[in-house]
Amino acid sequence: MVNYFPFDDRPFRLRMGLRPLDPADWLEPDEHAAAELALKRELVATRYDDVVAVVDEPLVHEACEELWSLVAHATGSVVRNRGPDHDSAPQNPIVRAGLATQEDWALMVPVGGHLVLAAACVCFPTRWVLASKIGLPMAAVHEHVAFYDEHLSKPVDSFFERLTVDRPVWRLNWNLMDDPSLFQPVALGPPGLNPAVTADNAGDRVWLRVERQTLRRLPATGAIAFGIRVHQRPLSTLAARPDERHALRAAIANLPPETFAYKSLGGFAAALDAWLRRA
Repeated sequence: MVNYFPFDDRPFRLRMGLRPLDPADWLEPDEHAAAELALKRELVATRYDDVVAVVDEPLVHEACEELWSLVAHATGSVVRNRGPDHDSAPQNPIVRAGLATQEDWALMVPVGGHLVLAAACVCFPTRWVLASKIGLPMAAVHEHVAFYDEHLSKPVDSFFERLTVDRPVWRLNWNLMDDPSLFQPVALGPPGLNPAVTADNAGDRVWLRVERQTLRRLPATGAIAFGIRVHQRPLSTLAARPDERHALRAAIANLPPETFAYKSLGGFAAALDAWLRRA
């Protein structure tokens, strides 16, 4: 298991934070694979419209097939070509890719002259709803992300134009959650203060959720494959790491109010800060 810790002491700013990706490291299987793939199969079978969306365009379907071909080659996968209810209906190739890896998958494809989120199998969303994003360009997909327009919109669009097949990249994105459920299109508890999280138990009740995001251009269709691999662990894993606790506490303190609210930290922030100081 990889324990990513994407914090430093720089002032807050949304950054792409791109790093070169070795194609051999495109996928990140670990000891949780069996449980996570079983959960994915359950979600595809019972909540298909919540976790799968595909724009009905020829190039989009070609891109889904191309992604699946690359994933199948990388995993040696034998996922069955079956529909969400395991009947005779063919399963979309992006679903096959999603059921073969711990990564979720999204494809950015030119549709109607614009690069849009055209296909996705996202079983482990971090509080975003796939159905509300499908068919939209990146700026609209991230409409509610605080400071995206000011900090990232133009760099992201420029990056997508320049991304080449031979230079895939990866980046990290982080959140703190008071629920470890992997499928979280929306917050699972009521809004406001979470009294169940206290200064004594925050280490066990708050989870560091890090998304390792990979981006690579597909050679045949030119679509951009976006892999989202969720890693999460309770903050108790930082109990014996004072430098990391200090860095996390500083990162939270440096968040502007808009980003603090966007990350939904208010319900447990005071308890968490007390725990980080005392752990």
